[in-house]
Amino acid sequence: MLKTRLSTGLLTGFGIAVAAVGLFFAYLRMAYAFPINSDGASNALQAWDMFHGNPLLTGWTLSDVAFYPTELIQYALIQVFTGPTVDQIHIAAAITYTMIVLLAAVLAKGRATGLQGWLRVGVTVAILLVPVPGTGYQTLLSSPNHTGSAVPLLLAWGAIDRMRDTKAKPVVVALLLAWGAWGDPLVTFVGAIPLALVCLVRAWRLPGPVRTRLVSMDFQLAVAAGASVVLSHAATWAVKAIGGYHTPKPPIELSPWDEWFGRAHMTARMLGVLFGTHRPGWQPKWIQQGVSYLHLIGFLVALVAVVIVLVRTARGTADRTDSIMAIAICCDIGAEIVSTLPVDLMAAREISPVLPMAAILAGRIIGPRLAARWRQGVLVTVLALLTLNLVAYAPPRAEPSEGQVVADWLRERNLTYGLGGYWVSNNITVTTHRKVTVAPVIGDVDRVIPMCWQSKTSMYDAAHDARFIVFEKDRPFYGTPAQAVKMWGAPKQRFDTGRYAIMVYDRNLLDGFPPPC
Repeated sequence: MLKTRLSTGLLTGFGIAVAAVGLFFAYLRMAYAFPINSDGASNALQAWDMFHGNPLLTGWTLSDVAFYPTELIQYALIQVFTGPTVDQIHIAAAITYTMIVLLAAVLAKGRATGLQGWLRVGVTVAILLVPVPGTGYQTLLSSPNHTGSAVPLLLAWGAIDRMRDTKAKPVVVALLLAWGAWGDPLVTFVGAIPLALVCLVRAWRLPGPVRTRLVSMDFQLAVAAGASVVLSHAATWAVKAIGGYHTPKPPIELSPWDEWFGRAHMTARMLGVLFGTHRPGWQPKWIQQGVSYLHLIGFLVALVAVVIVLVRTARGTADRTDSIMAIAICCDIGAEIVSTLPVDLMAAREISPVLPMAAILAGRIIGPRLAARWRQGVLVTVLALLTLNLVAYAPPRAEPSEGQVVADWLRERNLTYGLGGYWVSNNITVTTHRKVTVAPVIGDVDRVIPMCWQSKTSMYDAAHDARFIVFEKDRPFYGTPAQAVKMWGAPKQRFDTGRYAIMVYDRNLLDGFPPPC
């Protein structure tokens, strides 16, 4: 009996490992369908700097989401083998989404065994398996953009679900959520807040004296939620206090109530991007429609599961982990609707953790209801069709980076240092393997100035000989050729290609340049 269990365990482990490798390469192919942009390139340069003499990223102003203890660590580990390159950014995206699928499958299975466990896993994987081409790839398989923040969230929910109710449990949960929130404040809103809400209500509903409620595991987990917020803010403050990086505060406020309907409509379309019901037009029409219908089934199954859990939560009969994820989904979607966060299809990243959590609930709630053979046959058929699409469809490979034509032009002419609008700056540095460095700038009335976003103060040191500046004609916010002429006069040479303008000077543009952040 023991030998049989060991053999079964080894075969299962081998199968999971093979599936993980297969998923990684499939998602890597999808990641290459879009060029890298300056966001991911900035993170790559930060990770390289962090592990090459600047562990606190002194002098850096990051974005309003630091990713310091999360994706930057992942980037640095991959860079041991690749360096800060285009490939490294795509590899990281593929690893992250593979991890999300595997963690979601494990959490969906829970403590179920045998056929019921596999049904749970099957439903969850069917929803997550094939991201929709186009905006779906950009959201789930690109630069760090909140998608990876699902990893610490799922680990925390897994700890709540699988660990025994000991003193270690709330400590582990607090540390996992603090780690995630330190890297991405979204984890506070989608992790700590729903955890606190659910567990406080559960503790309040417990019978007996107040003391019983205060020592309950639910109350301890609510305290852990609060502790995670304190720890994440303390970590950020400590790094800054000892001379580390700076992060701007997210400009988030309540949006006017009369905008909520329009924001809700766009948020629904953003959910379509995440769940794959959005049709971007990349594949033949019949394939696109077929896959879209399969994804629609997955979305409806997930929606039913979330509603069921919310009803059970209101009645006080829901599983603790299920309740937390359902409320977390509501918090994420609700915050998107009532806040000033951007609402467009590209902003689907703001609610990306909804996808794996909804898929997990679908597996845990709907999976056990597939006992009938015909229902199991439907699930197997859906998984087979989605797997066929995953294997057979090879999306066209994009150019390495946004602004690649600019990078090539500069490199061919041995122009090695200059300035540029944000979206033609750090990405050019990375795609040229740092043979051409472009420091990001932004427009300011009749001049350009250093951009206090994903930049390092030393980039603007006049010791660098900056001989060119790059603009995007359709993004005047980041500077215009007229501003360059106002500051430095007519260029020695100007090259226009499509939406880009490159101005070359016979002087160092950093001499007398406005001071950095």
